[in-house]
Formats: sequence, structure tokens, C-alpha cells
Amino acid sequence: MAIPDGVREASLSISDILVRARREAKTLEGFPGDLPETLEDAYAVQNQSRRAWHDEVGGWKVGGVPAAYLDRFDSKRLVGPIFRQNIVRAEVDERQSMPVYDGFAAVEGELVFCLGSVSAEDRLHIGVEIASSPLPAINDIGPIAVICDFGNNGGLIVGPEIEDWRTLQISELDVVTEIDGVVCGKSNISDFPTDALEALSFLRAHAARHDIALPAGTFISTGAITGVHEARAGSTSQVSFGRFGSLQIELIPAKPII
Repeated sequence: MAIPDGVREASLSISDILVRARREAKTLEGFPGDLPETLEDAYAVQNQSRRAWHDEVGGWKVGGVPAAYLDRFDSKRLVGPIFRQNIVRAEVDERQSMPVYDGFAAVEGELVFCLGSVSAEDRLHIGVEIASSPLPAINDIGPIAVICDFGNNGGLIVGPEIEDWRTLQISELDVVTEIDGVVCGKSNISDFPTDALEALSFLRAHAARHDIALPAGTFISTGAITGVHEARAGSTSQVSFGRFGSLQIELIPAKPII
């Protein structure tokens, strides 16, 4: 289906402003223009921005569409690209510094897949998504805004691998998120790794519809386990994954990209 000229021009304008704000590490006063009408229109903005960005995609995040929007949209999940330069590997208790924008920042403990050449070779890791955007209150604006701005992604910390994850007998896994020494989220996973596999399946279907390649080595962050916990530059965080260890993060100010 051909995209109307007006929709195409609006998408290009939104993309240009969002990309420029990230490159200059500048906070936006609000969403740049009228919100696109549909999720697919929002993905058109995201795809344009992805092509315009200076780095290649090294992974994808899967997030949730808030319940308040499910009567309008027929999807309970959304996706966004994670760029290679924003992906770091970390050992247990090794502190990683991650840049965030002044507009919005949050810490999200997640299970992260590393794709193999075939699905039987997929590996699973503990990890932390750093959500961040130059757009304040991006989540309050809603999933259209989130999709438009790279899924509100600022980076990904990939922790140690969960060995033999397909055959592990885990009745419960407690995940705890702390920011500046205060516990801000707890969750008990009793169906490990069902939700993560459903998120991966959603991402694969999205990639097929949008002609997105998923080569071996692509990381897939599968959704916040304890919730989206807002933070700011200067904050420290610890995300604990029970028997699999903890990841340590320090948030630092994002700098302009020259």
C-alpha cells in the first residue's frame, strides 16, 4: 500500500527531530508534531530513524503496551532497536557506566536472548535495559511515542549466560531492582522462561513483517521483569537475579555525538 505524501512527510519530520535530539543530547519540550495514528505509522518513523542513525543495530528490545491502550491497539507488545555501541557485556557485580538523556531514563531488569544460527542455538543471559529518551514523559504520551523514539531504548547490559536454560528446573526466581540503595521493584518468576520466549516469538514475527534481518549474535531484551523504574544521571542501580547474580549500573549524562 502506498504511503500518502502527507504521512510520509510527517514521518520524516518527526524522525529528523528525534534523531537530532539524540545526537545533540538535547531535551525536547514535547512530542515533535502530531502523534502518528497507528502503530504501523509509528514504526515507519522508527524505521526511518534507524536508517538515519550512525550505528548498526546489534539487538532489539521488546516492551509492553500499557493496558490502558489495549482497547485501541491490537498488540500488547512493541519493539525498538538497540544499537551496537550501546550494548555492553558485564560480569556479576561489575559496575557499568551507562549514558542517559535528561528527558527520561529508567532501569529495567530483563532476560536477554543471544540468537544463534538456528533457534536451538539461542542462548539466554541476565541483563538490564537502560530506557532513555530526550522526550520527557515519553511513557505517559503512550506507545506511539515510545515506538517512534527507538522504543525508548538507551542501551543494554548483557550479563552472564544462564547455562542449560532450556532444561533448568526453576520453580521460582526472585528479581529485585534497587536504585540509589532503595528497593524499587521485586518480582517472582514462576514460569521461567515462558514470558521471555513469547517476547522472542513476537520479535521474530515483527522482524518478518518489516524485512528485518536477525543474524546470529543479535541480542533480544524481552521485557521489564520488576517494572520500569525511573532514574537520572548520577544514580546507581543494582538488579539481582537470585542464583544467577547481580548487575551493577551507574547512570551518567549522555554526551552529544560529534
